[in-house]
Amino acid sequence: MGLYFQNSTSGTVWVAYAYSNSDCSSEGDPWSKKGWFQVAPSTEVKVRSGPVNGAKYFFFAENQDRSRSWSGEFTTQLPDRAFDWCWTTGSSDSRLLGMRKIIAPVTSIDHTINLT
Repeated sequence: MGLYFQNSTSGTVWVAYAYSNSDCSSEGDPWSKKGWFQVAPSTEVKVRSGPVNGAKYFFFAENQDRSRSWSGEFTTQLPDRAFDWCWTTGSSDSRLLGMRKIIAPVTSIDHTINLT
């Protein structure tokens, strides 16, 4: 059970994702963001455990040389190093990047996002 990212490209992809987290409510937005997960070509990586039934997530992914990305309209600061932050947290070494929203089907215990 969980949230997975499948890399269907020929190069390495790095993924960051966001999930609902009431512990971040005091920060002004009840969301956490976590990254970076390395996904080698033609492989799949589990980034979150547990059933995903109907849950909302956000994600940003990019290839190794940053020539290709999977993004969206929900912007937040993401550093180049590993992180596990509340949504509103940032740093001087972060980039403002847009995350894409996804909602896992209510019938899904597992959900895979295929990066093509």
